Amino acid sequence: MNIKEIKNDKFLKKMNENELTLLASDIREFLISSISKTGGHLASNLGVVELTIMLHKVFDFNKDKLIFDVSHQSYVHKILSGRADKFDTLRKFNGLSGFQKISEGDSYEAGHSGTSLSAGLGFALSRDMHKEKYNVISVIGDASISNGLSYEALNHIGEVKTKFIIILNDNEMSINKNVGALHNHLDNLRSNKHYESTKDKAKGILNKIPLIGKPLVRMIKNIKLSIKKLYLKEGFIFEELGLDYYGPINGHDFNELEMYLKRAKESTHPVILHVITEKGKGYIYSEKDTTGKWHGVGPFNKESGVILSSDTNPTWSEVISNNLIRLMKKNIVVITPAMESGSKLTKFKSMFPKNFIDVGIAEEHALVLANAMSLNKIIPFVSIYSSFLQRGYDQVLHDIARMNSHVIIGIDRCGLVGADGSTHQGVFDVSFLLPIPKLIISVPKDSVESANLLNTAIKTNSPFIIRYSKKRIEYKEEKITSIQVGSWEKITDGLDATLITYGDFVNESISVIDKLKSDGYNVSLVNARFLKPIDFQMFNEITNKNKPIFVYEESMQIGGLGSYLGSITDKEIITYAIKDEFVNEGTREELLEYLGLDTDTIYNKIKEVITSARVRK
Repeated sequence: MNIKEIKNDKFLKKMNENELTLLASDIREFLISSISKTGGHLASNLGVVELTIMLHKVFDFNKDKLIFDVSHQSYVHKILSGRADKFDTLRKFNGLSGFQKISEGDSYEAGHSGTSLSAGLGFALSRDMHKEKYNVISVIGDASISNGLSYEALNHIGEVKTKFIIILNDNEMSINKNVGALHNHLDNLRSNKHYESTKDKAKGILNKIPLIGKPLVRMIKNIKLSIKKLYLKEGFIFEELGLDYYGPINGHDFNELEMYLKRAKESTHPVILHVITEKGKGYIYSEKDTTGKWHGVGPFNKESGVILSSDTNPTWSEVISNNLIRLMKKNIVVITPAMESGSKLTKFKSMFPKNFIDVGIAEEHALVLANAMSLNKIIPFVSIYSSFLQRGYDQVLHDIARMNSHVIIGIDRCGLVGADGSTHQGVFDVSFLLPIPKLIISVPKDSVESANLLNTAIKTNSPFIIRYSKKRIEYKEEKITSIQVGSWEKITDGLDATLITYGDFVNESISVIDKLKSDGYNVSLVNARFLKPIDFQMFNEITNKNKPIFVYEESMQIGGLGSYLGSITDKEIITYAIKDEFVNEGTREELLEYLGLDTDTIYNKIKEVITSARVRK
């Protein structure tokens, strides 16, 4: 079948098993071929092909609601809802999103884990209030269901007991190996296929007994409890919460999927279907993946499985990981919320397994855990993505900063992250962290400065933040020293104006300074490597010049460094930063140009201001 010609899912209704099998094969080939060119979330989507096909065959998503947790595994849903012809624009500027999008016709949208159950229940309760009739299905992975938000939703779902279908997509592998008691519980369930059949047989036999059969069926909960005790040492957490559990179900068997999906459709109260799938199914390289390499990939050669990249420099994540290895001490512990591979911590883990803690998708827990450990003579380094730190804001404020704890937070993926779009752009952390007392916030301009800042953080008995982006950078190893907290660095000295910036923008701004110099304008370039505390001595020197002051940030303008500096001086601060909007998909270069933050635009803006200032004189 030509997958790009699919306009809707109506054709599925008449398909038999053989035809569905061929369709699944065609979809997998399409996904592999398409994602090899654009990049994207490959393995998770290859694993849910049969499941998504059967969801579209059994339900009617013109009225029924389908919500994928995180929603990076919604590609097959996009195909069956008529978006296959847009896959060559996947995760590109003004293209097809890599996640569910309401603007594309989806019921809900997300990019972070744990939201699908709360959202699904919200739809279900709204449906009931409006006295409408439609199905609500939330698909959640075995890693996401261990998220705290998911637990909160499960607790509420079991209490209200309204019609709601949960699909637990269990592939035993999130981005990295799952951790925690719930994962161990799911292991128990996977190995006890007999539970479901035994429960059904018991119910069937009881129904056939004259006179007393139906009363006995009403006592089925007690019988189920006995069965659970027989087969499962830990018991069924889902049924204890008030959900009907079915499974484990083969997620690649069309007949089995159809039977249980129809059973769930007929139910009048909350149901959870435990579906076992193989992540990466149908592509030999992703099937063999044990590290999460094929979870989200850039363009690759589909025949050889080689990732295509012209830049051989390490990422900032790799640089920070190397710094941790170089500066390792017995009392340092690295904590990550399920991002071992994304934050390039696998090498550190292999070298120092006792000093590495993966808490799973649990950002809030990671931060409070780190805080308590810091109060007991341990120096924790919490590696966390900027967009995921949003989920742990209260812990940074209420626990770490308020107690002035010696916790180091490495904020990964700061700034524009590109193809993952609005849910993942790391552009808000400066604005929400700057107001918090006692925080030290730093941003290295290069690999050498990052090692020195980490060394400073280890020696400084205060909460210390180091921000870094997704970019690849040149890596150098020099003698590690300490940097005075709150000190800025003057890169160039000029009399006509001052450009204050930080992070990747420091080296990128050198071209701006050079072009201005060739035009006859001498501009100071300042590396504001500490956003808090700032270098008050240098800032006062800058303001006393009575020359134009520019702040250039890859962060939000509201609440950013420019906003902060403007609040402590009566001099005008001209800020170039991200305006009041969410930034969608695109390469970093495309997005900077769209936002008016590319170096050519900044050069022209600064030149115009300086020229006007000279004319006024």
